[in-house]
Amino acid sequence: MFKQSALVCGIPIKDPPLKAPIIVFWKRPNADSVALNIDGASQEGFAAGGSLIRNHLGQHIVNFFSFYGEGTNNMAETRALYDGLQLCEDLCIDEVEIQTDSLLVVQWFMQIIEIPWSLKNWWKKIRLKKRLMNIKIFHVYREGNKVADFLSKKGLQLRCDGASNYRTDRHFKQLLVADRSNIPNFRHARN
Repeated sequence: MFKQSALVCGIPIKDPPLKAPIIVFWKRPNADSVALNIDGASQEGFAAGGSLIRNHLGQHIVNFFSFYGEGTNNMAETRALYDGLQLCEDLCIDEVEIQTDSLLVVQWFMQIIEIPWSLKNWWKKIRLKKRLMNIKIFHVYREGNKVADFLSKKGLQLRCDGASNYRTDRHFKQLLVADRSNIPNFRHARN
């Protein structure tokens, strides 16, 4: 019906090209490493971050969310990375595979692009931690980083620091189980 009406009005009809969705899984770390998934979030000028550490079996080791107060998303991503590395250091973990959906964080970490002046002090601290650990960093699609995204949003929502208990937080547990069970997420590509 729409096509006929559009043609009568002289409106050309062209179906947009469809791209197949991309299947995305959480990436397991090597057996001798842990995965450190990080994410930052900002809303209405406030920022928060979240992170979790899992082993190669997908088993949850520890997580956190932090409310940073006023700030940008880039600040939140940077702080979540720093806080996650600090947590690894506190737990004597030195083989770390960072997973982030922020391409900027990956490029800053690999020193591909210039770090904004407002974040340079945080990146000096991150570089010090980098010297003490064996760290790899990977850019992942946001669909493969859902648990860290959940935690960062929880920090924004609650406006405090804390951790999620997978025994009592059903949504958090569902996300963890989905990743551990290799349940795929679908990324719908944009044209």
